[in-house]
Amino acid sequence: MKRFLVGLMVAAMAAIGFGGVGAFADSPAKWQLANGSAQGSPGIATFNFAVPDKARLLYNSKDSNLLGDQSSSTMSAAFTVSDVTGTFTYGGEPYCSSAVGGALPTVRLAFESIPPGAKFAYTNYWWSNPMSAQLANNLNTSLSVSLGDPSLWSDWNGQFGNTDVATTDAFIAATQNVTEVGLSFGGGCFFENGVGTTDGSGSFTLTSFTS
Repeated sequence: MKRFLVGLMVAAMAAIGFGGVGAFADSPAKWQLANGSAQGSPGIATFNFAVPDKARLLYNSKDSNLLGDQSSSTMSAAFTVSDVTGTFTYGGEPYCSSAVGGALPTVRLAFESIPPGAKFAYTNYWWSNPMSAQLANNLNTSLSVSLGDPSLWSDWNGQFGNTDVATTDAFIAATQNVTEVGLSFGGGCFFENGVGTTDGSGSFTLTSFTS
């Protein structure tokens, strides 16, 4: 669905890389949390949930193995959630919640394609859709979505990659020049409006990420 506009701050975080090789993003320093900080231990990257809903995007724009031409790759992430004693929350209102599984906080795969000097376009930003995971305490799961199937991804404006010929062409072009990958957190109708917990408890740990 449509991306929450607060996420615009990430648009400038682009990097040139080369791709086509599946590899672990094994350097914690390459992972960053928008509107927060992520540590490198345990796992590849770990951060604590907070009040309010600060966790929007855990991203990597530096690992060349995950960037560049990923058009024939499958993006996969494994992660855990632990020590949550409150209730998960998300920013904004639960617009069109019935269309996206109800008013549930979720995490999903995401990537961007923003070459230097490129102008903003809806098709610069893609989220796995409908593939996502509902956030819950003691979660231990993974997501895996092919970048070769445009029907499994939607853009900033909520259009699937196979909506029409122009959108499909734009999706393919984006997968051939990936400049950022990661996990996006949101709820209701938005995929990146941020999540948190009512008492600020709990942590999220990314244990593996491949493409």
